[in-house]
Amino acid sequence: MLSILHLADLHLGAAYSFLQSEKAEKVKESQFAALKQAVDYANEQKVHAILIAGDLFDQSVPPSEVVHRTFSILSKSNCCVLISPGNHDYLCANSPYLTSKRPDCVYVFSSPTLTPFPIGDVGVVWGAAFCDQSASIPLNVDLIEDKYNILLVHSDLKTKSGYNPLSSADFKESGFDYAALGHNHTYSGMHRAGKTIYACSGSPCSTGADDTGKKGFLFGQICEETKFRFIPSVGMEFHKLQIDFTSLMSDRMLQQVLTPMIPKNHASSCAILELIGERCYDPNLSALENVLNQIFLNAVIVDNTSEKKSIWRYSKDDDLRGHVSRKYHELLNNAKDEQERNTIMLSLRYALAALNGEALPAFDDNI
Repeated sequence: MLSILHLADLHLGAAYSFLQSEKAEKVKESQFAALKQAVDYANEQKVHAILIAGDLFDQSVPPSEVVHRTFSILSKSNCCVLISPGNHDYLCANSPYLTSKRPDCVYVFSSPTLTPFPIGDVGVVWGAAFCDQSASIPLNVDLIEDKYNILLVHSDLKTKSGYNPLSSADFKESGFDYAALGHNHTYSGMHRAGKTIYACSGSPCSTGADDTGKKGFLFGQICEETKFRFIPSVGMEFHKLQIDFTSLMSDRMLQQVLTPMIPKNHASSCAILELIGERCYDPNLSALENVLNQIFLNAVIVDNTSEKKSIWRYSKDDDLRGHVSRKYHELLNNAKDEQERNTIMLSLRYALAALNGEALPAFDDNI
């Protein structure tokens, strides 16, 4: 049996320029915390190797303080740490992988083609480096018999890009026991192609608004029944929330819809709240964004709602909708208080939605 910890795409040294400097520093700290978490977890589980499938750094030549801190954390590993550079931290003349003093436990693959690194008498890891911002790494190597053969490369599983794209057919033909991949920031899930089990671990920390979903790394054992599990990280997550305003009539109803969407880790997360549909009232979006920025590390509202239509737009029509609208207008004029007016307005929206064959509005329990 061979136990490993597989991670990728930490992007240490990323600027996080979309955040205020104080908040950006918090996110950068969460990146290092995620790396430390992975190393500590590997030590606790007594794994044979930590595999980093590219883009450990966000740049090919990151700031020296980032490199020093990264290598300091990796030096605490009780096992070997193997790195295959990716398209962001590709190997170049000034790469810290070549110019900086690395911990003895850290080995960096430096060839553009696969070369082996033995893991005791049990397995061998085949890795390769991006030597530019793009790469194509062939998988045709003579695997070593009677050992677990593991592939460690940065690879695009989603598109035929210049980032070493690989397909299930490639893995099936390769014959590797496990392929530890990086590049795509969303955890791919575990897949099998022929003999080969392969996965992209995703990023342990979000890098931007398009980098959503759970963040973490993989831990598992490679044996006759290979098993892996996803370990959530302490890195920052980016959440995309969406609210359809069509059926909302008050800030109270907005609060009822929004509250269940707030994740438990909101204080260490960023969020984009997209508003869609047709607004029936005008919320104070500036105040809402301020509140969200007290809940989240950072939050932005994107208003994609359309101009609201008057609920009384059918009042002059000589049809059933016009008759219903005029009747409700009369009821509204005779309402005794705000609660009764809200109830009448919601009832009218139900009636018009039914007559138009539209989705029924949400109901505010506190009306």
